[in-house]
Amino acid sequence: MTKVFQHFTPPRTAFAAVVAGLAMTMTLSSAAVGFEAQAQAPTWTVPMSGIATGTGEITAMVVQSGWFMTCKTVEAKVSARRGTGLPGEGVISITGISFAPVGATCAGPLGATLDVTADVLPLKFDATAFDPGTGKVAGRVSGVSVGVESSDGCVLTATGQADATYDNLSGAILLEDRDHVRIATVNPRCVGDGLKVGDNVIVKGRFDLAPRGVITSP
Repeated sequence: MTKVFQHFTPPRTAFAAVVAGLAMTMTLSSAAVGFEAQAQAPTWTVPMSGIATGTGEITAMVVQSGWFMTCKTVEAKVSARRGTGLPGEGVISITGISFAPVGATCAGPLGATLDVTADVLPLKFDATAFDPGTGKVAGRVSGVSVGVESSDGCVLTATGQADATYDNLSGAILLEDRDHVRIATVNPRCVGDGLKVGDNVIVKGRFDLAPRGVITSP
């Protein structure tokens, strides 16, 4: 049997069929690995649903120029889905947000005041991992698109997603992201302030939710 294979040269069509078979096997194997990873994605349990109010603050700083924004009185409306076996995407939705309610302002460099708005709603909190020891849910706030208009004439937008954590014990959404929010548009006045498209924005913030909800996995 060994000698037969040593002296046999398969025709080109047979060789092509072997290659195609190997390619199909590799493709099916890769698909199986992908399916297994997808099947193992965590699911989530939320025992209650409804609307909660979040209050807190958000700060942002542009790495390249040092330009900053501080909003110390942020209010948000948050809703959660109730159920078990839920996907992590959008397990919490931020359906409304005011960065400076009536009587408050956001501050920028050199005493500038800022008008800050969320251009896209709802924002989604996507859960990715759960630590039962601390009661904290790791995730991200996706779909971020924020417009900023400064009293000095600078108008810009920032987009991306922000790493975030939900704390079951305190009912707080904590934002802390260094790498996933970028400036998307600027006007000429912003360019004069040293801002440009693609600049990296560091975001930090906290929302304390009332009433507090609970999110666990599984």
